[in-house]
Amino acid sequence: MSQQGFEVAVVGAGIVGSAIAYECARRGAAVVLIDRDEPGSHASGAAAGMLAPCSEAHAAGPFLDLARESLSMWPDFARAIREDGGEDPELHLDGLLRVALSDEDAEEVRQRLEWQRATGISDARWLDAGQAADLEPALRPDTSGAAWYPDEGHVHSRRAVAALVRAAQARGATLKAGVEVTGPTPHGVALSGASGIAARIVILATGAWLGPVAARFGDHLPVEPVHGQLLALTGLPRTPSRVLYAGPHGYVVAKRDGTVLAGATEEHRGFDTAPSHAVAQKLRRQAERLLASAEHAAASTDWTGLRPAAPDRLPLLGPLPGRDDGRVLVAGAHYRNGVLLAPATARGIADLALNGTAPPAWQDFDPRRFA
Repeated sequence: MSQQGFEVAVVGAGIVGSAIAYECARRGAAVVLIDRDEPGSHASGAAAGMLAPCSEAHAAGPFLDLARESLSMWPDFARAIREDGGEDPELHLDGLLRVALSDEDAEEVRQRLEWQRATGISDARWLDAGQAADLEPALRPDTSGAAWYPDEGHVHSRRAVAALVRAAQARGATLKAGVEVTGPTPHGVALSGASGIAARIVILATGAWLGPVAARFGDHLPVEPVHGQLLALTGLPRTPSRVLYAGPHGYVVAKRDGTVLAGATEEHRGFDTAPSHAVAQKLRRQAERLLASAEHAAASTDWTGLRPAAPDRLPLLGPLPGRDDGRVLVAGAHYRNGVLLAPATARGIADLALNGTAPPAWQDFDPRRFA
C-alpha cells in the first residue's frame, strides 16, 4: 500500500472538519481533508446556520462560555476564509428575537433572560409585543413579546463549508472526497481503494457517524444520530431581517437570496434521512405562527440531516479515549451547534494537534468522560 504523508489528517468535511483543516493549514501544517462524500453533504448542508448561544444554552457553564467565545470569533473567522478562499460564507449578525408565542412562553423566556443577564450578558433585553413588531416588521404582531439578543445571527452553512474548503486548499490543504477511512494504520489511516494516508495526527470529525468510525479505531463513543428536517420557503412579501426563534415552536431564518428557512424537528430514527411530508406541513404551520406573511410563501425544498448527539448533549473534544499516544483526536457530537462552535473548535483542536495543549476550559468536553 502506498502512503502519502501529511502532518494532520482530518476525517470528515462538514463544517467542523473543514474549519479544523483550514485552521491547521493556515498555521502552516500539511493537511489532508478526507470525506466519503462531498464536503457539507450531511448535517452541515441541512442546517439553518444559526449563531444563537443564548437560545441553545439552558444554564450558565462551560457550554455557554464556549458558545459565546465561538460567536465572538465568527467575524474575524469569516473575514479570513473570505480573504484566503475568495468565497463569502454570508455571515449576518443582525440579532435574534427569542419570541414568546404565549404568556406561558413569555414567563420562560423572561426567566431565561434573567439568569443570562446575571452571567454578564448585559445587552440582552425584553421587548413587549409592540416593541418586537416595531423592531421586526415581518414578525406577527400577536405575540407575547420577545427577548432581544443584538449580537447573535446566522451564517449560510452550505456556503461556509464551501468557503472553508476553498480557503484550506488555498493554504495548501489537500481534499480527498469520495474515499472512506476504513481504519488506522501504524502511521496514519487506511482508505477504501489502493492507497493510505500517513499522518502524525488523525482528527475524527465525522458528525453522526463518529461512533461507527471510532469503532474502526477500536474505541466506543456514544454518539447518536438525531434526525432533523428543514423547510425552505420562497416568495414571501416580507422576509425577516433577523433570526426569529420560538424555542420548541420552531424558528425562521432568511438568507441573502430571499429564501426563508423554517425549522427544525428532532426525531430518533437511527440513520434514516428520509423527509416527511407531515413534518414539512408542521414546519410550515410553525413558520406561519411567527411570520405575518408566511401563508403566501411557496415551499420549495425540504432538507434532512443527522445531528450528532452525546448523551449529555455536550461536544466531544480531545483525545480518542482508547489511544494513549494522543495521535487520534475527536471533534464531534456538536448536536445542534456545529456551525456556531466551528471557530472555537477549530482553534482548540489545532492547538491540541499542533502544540499538544488543549484549552483549560475543555475538561467538560473531554471524550474520555464516557470511557
